Amino acid sequence: MVPSPRQLARKLEDAAMVRSDAPVPPGNSESQATEPDDRGTTGRTRGLWGFLSRLFSRTPEGIESTLEWLMRVSEKWEEKAAPSPSVIVAAGLVMEVMMHFGYREAAWRIGRWLQERQLPDGSLSESRAAEPVFSATAAAARGWLAALPELNQFEGAAQKACVFLRQWVGEEGRLLPPRNRAWNYEPTTLFNEPPDLSPLLWAGRRWPDTDWTTVVLRAIDYWRHHGHRRVPAEQSSAIVRRAIFFLDWGHRQDAIPLVEKLDRRQTAAGAVPEQDNGSVILLATVAQAALLWLRMFNETRGEQAYRFVEKRRLPDGSFPRSARGTSENDREPDPLAAKYFLEATLWRVRCAYRGRIKNEEPLDAEDPRLLAVRSLVATMPQGSSLADLGCGTGRYLKFLSNWFPHHQWFGIDFVPEALRQVPRGIKTIEGNLLRIPVSDQSFHAVFSVDAVSHALLPRQAVLEMARVTRPGGYILVIDRQQKSRSLGADPWEQPVTAEQIVDWLRPVARQTKVQQFPISAGTLGRTPYFAVLIQRGR
Repeated sequence: MVPSPRQLARKLEDAAMVRSDAPVPPGNSESQATEPDDRGTTGRTRGLWGFLSRLFSRTPEGIESTLEWLMRVSEKWEEKAAPSPSVIVAAGLVMEVMMHFGYREAAWRIGRWLQERQLPDGSLSESRAAEPVFSATAAAARGWLAALPELNQFEGAAQKACVFLRQWVGEEGRLLPPRNRAWNYEPTTLFNEPPDLSPLLWAGRRWPDTDWTTVVLRAIDYWRHHGHRRVPAEQSSAIVRRAIFFLDWGHRQDAIPLVEKLDRRQTAAGAVPEQDNGSVILLATVAQAALLWLRMFNETRGEQAYRFVEKRRLPDGSFPRSARGTSENDREPDPLAAKYFLEATLWRVRCAYRGRIKNEEPLDAEDPRLLAVRSLVATMPQGSSLADLGCGTGRYLKFLSNWFPHHQWFGIDFVPEALRQVPRGIKTIEGNLLRIPVSDQSFHAVFSVDAVSHALLPRQAVLEMARVTRPGGYILVIDRQQKSRSLGADPWEQPVTAEQIVDWLRPVARQTKVQQFPISAGTLGRTPYFAVLIQRGR
């Protein structure tokens, strides 16, 4: 059973102190109300009230319902004694997105289940059909690699899977299954679609002492020049899949003509039919197309596709397989539609903040927010490791690293373009507030300024701050004091209060201090702010 939010909060302190061989990582799910479907009699009201409803709607509630639905689905997979390769693929991909949102308990559970399915040769299926075996093993490797470094008990399984995948790459780069198993295949018809080579590519970067990077680059080159030209992609699902692989492989130019083909297929409503002017619309394809467009920073088309999928979310957080919903198969919930919708959600936020980097306001040395952080840092022993979570271009780190050069400074943000502007000498880590890709108890102190209220799931963000803070260390959250969403706020923004922060961190807090102060807002007056300082208990 999925633990309740209160149970997870109570377990946070103990779970955060358990190392990599722990049976359960920190939990972080939270039950929320779901958004109603906007079709038929439950549709959004038109006119002024409909506009206000959309303006102040809390999209994150739907995100949580989708995450929790995927958690329930993954529990049902565990009941399967002999899962098909397609279930293994779905499990690996869902584990990956669970890690992206910081749902480590769910990811850990899926990862352990996949680990139990792994065969001695590293593969994840006993099928005699070669392509499903490769795809299932690659998907499991994706999930395990996404869990590192926090859940490093999966490191061995990931390496073992990649050893198996590496055996498939021939001298010319073509993929053929290893001869140590009985296969039912014809080499001339194997892999008409590009295989998922991304896990092997990422593994080669993680373990540079292997030959995996060289080998996988050879395989990628083969598919760029031979494989995908042999059988042109016609269905939108194949087109978008190929384009995303090219982005993963670092070949953006190869993705452009495929994206242009999708551009021509997208309808005014945002849908992407499987064929030109076709009637079949798969929500997993549309969600993946939204992800693709957002990764290409085409926010207009990405937003249209995203909203098309979002409108079809069911009350339990799931998405039907097809937009038509005329048959039982069409109405069957699709985990991959949920997975790609969630990933598109993260990229939707990233695109928005990427466009605002140039307009980031300069920081004054006497800013009360900066002085609040300075007061904390001044109490830290020399050589302490401190992290700015949601650092942007490093406005605060620029001052702090000059004032306190003998500390170890880290800047963590999910926009690479912002991290490239962080001052030299500060280690940068790409990660969002929901999932900070570092081990438990990594920092002596962490602080976040004007970031928690912009997180998709503020409570999850605050609990993540606690996870990466050492016992006896400090957590400082500075944000606007507000009880309702401001006009013009992004759809995912949620108001946070000092009382909420204190309540969320109460299970791990040894000492708590709350301060309130105003920040000058130019001609608009002064904006009330709060600072919550928590010393983490042991």
